[in-house]
This record gives sequence, structure tokens and C-alpha cells, in this order.
Amino acid sequence: MTSTTSRNGLAYASIGIALAAIAISLAAWFMQQPAPAEAPVPQTREFYLLTQVDESVEAMEDELGIPPDLFFPTQMTVNKGDKVIVHFYNLEPEETQEHHTFTIASGAYQTHNDLNAGEQKTIEFAASEAGVFDYICTYHPPTMRGQLVVLGQ
Repeated sequence: MTSTTSRNGLAYASIGIALAAIAISLAAWFMQQPAPAEAPVPQTREFYLLTQVDESVEAMEDELGIPPDLFFPTQMTVNKGDKVIVHFYNLEPEETQEHHTFTIASGAYQTHNDLNAGEQKTIEFAASEAGVFDYICTYHPPTMRGQLVVLGQ
């Protein structure tokens, strides 16, 4: 009986040691795994969207067949959940009466804002949908364009 009891005790001890080794290995593996990415804290993101004229294109506008008008900046990047404020300025001289639009034609941020020369408007929205959304001036394609990039989790 003593030898059977010793063998059973030895078997249980071996199983215990094996389980402890597995537990230590699993703990080490979990510690090496990257922590799940935390969602960014929503912020208010403000942009000043300005119209501008590329003078090198303006001199050759008729020859090139494209308008010299541009947006600055051409990309606005935010996180999903952010509050977005776009201060849109048409910087054309008032005497030109040249209109520009800030237009997102489709999707969650669909908007159309038409400003005469010298005007400005503030557009606000919540970044609720991740993706890339083109913005354009409907009067000056293809040069007057940019992208709203909404990063999501």
C-alpha cells in the first residue's frame, strides 16, 4: 500500500507542477499581449477653411482649362466622436462677387454652404461616422477640393 500511495502522491504532485507551469506560461503570454487600444477622448476640433488662388495657374487659366482656385487646408482629420467646427472663409475680394462653396455631397456630413466674396460661415457637426468624405467647391472643380478624414474604432 505504501508504494501505491507514494505513486499516487507523486502523480498528483507531477500534475500540480504541470498545471503550475501552464499557468505561469499563460500569465507570461497574456503579459506580452498589447493592451487593447483605448478609444480617444472626444475633443472639439476647429479648422479654418480658406479659399485661395494659385497665381501660377491663374496666369495660365485659359490655356490649362482649369480654375486657379484651391482650398486650404486640403485635409481635415478628426476622430469619431469629436465635435467639428469649420470656419469657412471666402477670401475673394468683395468687388469680384466670386462665390465658393463648401460642399460634402453625400454621407453623414452632407452639407452645402455657398458664400459670396468676403463672407464667412461657421459649420458645426459631430463626427459620428468613420470614413473619408470629399469636400468640394461646386463652382471650381476639379481643383478646389479636399477630404474630411474621420478616424474610427
